[in-house]
Formats: sequence, C-alpha cells, structure tokens
Amino acid sequence: MDKRTKILLAILLAVLAGGFGGMHFIIGLPWSEALYYTVITLSTVGYESPRDLGVAGQIFIVFLILTGLGTAGYIIGHFSQLLLGEKLTLILGKGGDKQVKDLENHWIICGLGRYGMQVASLLLAEEIPFVAVELSEEKVTEARDKGFLVVQGDARDEEVLKKSGIEKAQGTIVALDNEADIVYTTLTARSLNSSLRIVARASNNQVVNMLYKAGANKVVNPVLAGASSMVRASLQPTVADFLELVSISRKLDLDFGTLTVHPASYMVGQTLSRAPIRSDYQTTVIAVIKPDGNILHNPQGSYIIEAEDQLIIFGQRNNMARLREDVSCGSCTESIETDISTAEEALP
Repeated sequence: MDKRTKILLAILLAVLAGGFGGMHFIIGLPWSEALYYTVITLSTVGYESPRDLGVAGQIFIVFLILTGLGTAGYIIGHFSQLLLGEKLTLILGKGGDKQVKDLENHWIICGLGRYGMQVASLLLAEEIPFVAVELSEEKVTEARDKGFLVVQGDARDEEVLKKSGIEKAQGTIVALDNEADIVYTTLTARSLNSSLRIVARASNNQVVNMLYKAGANKVVNPVLAGASSMVRASLQPTVADFLELVSISRKLDLDFGTLTVHPASYMVGQTLSRAPIRSDYQTTVIAVIKPDGNILHNPQGSYIIEAEDQLIIFGQRNNMARLREDVSCGSCTESIETDISTAEEALP
C-alpha cells in the first residue's frame, strides 16, 4: 500500500469518527443510532433524518455531507483507479509473458537507461526480436508506450533473466548504469546460457578486463566510441557521413554483417575472386576471421575460402540475405549475427 492510499484511508476514518461523534454529542443520538445515521448520510442512502434536530444538529449534518461526501467520493475514485490499473497491468503482463515465452533466438536488453533505450529503438527499427529488462516502473511504462516488449525486474536476478527467455536467446546487451551491476549481470547471464553472445558497456579499462573475464564477448566503451566518431567526423568527414548513412538512416539499404562458411558449402575451396559473392550478390568481403581467431583484413582475390571461415561482409541487406540462404546448404544452420558495433558508435 502506497503512502497516498494510507493517507486517504486515515482521512476516511477521521471523517467517520467525526460523524459518529457528532451524531452522539451534538445531536444526542445513542451510539448505535449515531453509527447508523453516519453511515447512511455518507453513503447517500437518504433515509429519514434523525429525530428532534436542532439548529446545531442541522448545521452539523450539512457540514458532514459537504465534507464527507467529497472525501468519500474522492477516495472511492482513487481505489477504483487502483483496481482498474492493477487489472490492466495484469492483462498486459499476461500478454507480455506469452509473447516472451514464444520468443527464440532473440536479444535481451538489460537496462533501459540512456543507452539501452537507444539500442532498443535501433533493434525495433531493424525488426530484430528483443525483450528489455528494466526495474523502473516509469521506464517500463515509457518503453511499452514505444512498443517494446518489457519484463519488469532486476536484471541481476536469475529468475528475471529466465523470464526474459535467456535460455533461448541469441544474445544480451547489458546497458545498465552501474558498472558493478553490469559485471554481476554478465556473470549471471553467462551462467544461464554458455552459448549466449554478451555485449556489455564499460567506461574504463579496468571494468573492460573484468567484463571479459566475466564472460562478455564484446565490451563497448561509449566514451571512446563517441570520441572516435568525433575524430572521424573532423578528419574524415566523407567517411563519417557515409558510415552515419549506413548505420542510422539506412537510405541505401546497406549493412555490415557476418557469415560463417559451412563445411558443406559449395564455396569451400574457391578463391574469393572465383566465388560469386561479388558477381551474383553485389556483396564485398572486407575481412575474414579464421577459426583460431586470427583476422585477415582486406583479403586478396586469391584467398581460398575454407570451412568455418567467418566472412565480414558489406552490401545490400536483401543481397546478403540471399547469400546467407544459398550458403546455408538448405537444411544447414548458419551462425549469422548482425554487427551492432557500428550502430553503437553512433550513440551519443
């Protein structure tokens, strides 16, 4: 029960006690009749007035009606609003729970602060399924008004993360404000899903190292990312404008992405120049990540594609989607993920 409700209940009891006492001491009714007439007066039932009312009694009845009815009406309206709000919350909550249970291979955003809200907006614009976890009721309401699917609760809590579908999720973005909470949430998320991709934010190198040890796959420093964007905008304005166009406006329908080459793919053993990546799909390979983690930047056309190579590609999204479908060997399952680091650099 909140403070406002307690105050209103205290006022209601005071009005009842005042009416009860006035009926007895001012009008002279027995205690049982005083209680009876107080209740029917405040409830506007409208039975006959007390017997032998004098001037003082009439003034008291008028005062009780004016003050009591207004107070009682306001309190009844307040409780009706509370009950209706709880019912709506319950209905919406059940609907949200069902939607979360149906999610698979989605993203979980932990925290809807300054960064989390913008990340959620980007994912919504890209039609990438996600659910946000937020403790603040005010932020939860704001997020739901924007069309976000939200689980209200503490992201550090295992049960809350399970409720958000972390065991079936593709990844989580930890965007909480407190760095200790970020580390703890990363540890908890990793313990619940060993294959989960975890992207976390940090503001200093010490926390960055801690997050990697806690199980984060990628740690983003918004301060450094913002500084890098400012330097690029100053020294390489054309490049900065292009990346902003790609990352935010999507006017060219271009995007960065990754594609893991399946061992059964027809491209295994072909050189980049002979593979139809560019000729048929108008997609450019800008780097190759080997299974051992080594990165080959700007690979030459003579590079021979090998199984389990992860190609970092750039092109129109519909063409990249066709490429992924063709390379997936029909029933083969690819490890495909969107590169969100470029979008994160654009965050203020």
